[in-house]
Amino acid sequence: MPQSPSLPADHAPPRSSDGLSARQAECLRLAGEGLSSRQIARRLGVSARTVDDHILLGCRWLGVRTRVQAVALLVRDDRRAAEPRSFAP
Repeated sequence: MPQSPSLPADHAPPRSSDGLSARQAECLRLAGEGLSSRQIARRLGVSARTVDDHILLGCRWLGVRTRVQAVALLVRDDRRAAEPRSFAP
């Protein structure tokens, strides 16, 4: 299976967002709305550095390099969680 050209061959595939802390997920969701770290910090009552740390740790957990990639995975997982599930009898 060909690897993405932006990732080294030994890079693990992205993880599910299930392991993110609530604050990491919240920071990434707000980033996904287009807010900067400073804006997120003001909204949450923390420093911009704290927001950056939450986003960095979230990226590390997810196995991605950028906040855009992390937000995309979080949105994907949120959509999957919202999908109705059918159960076979």
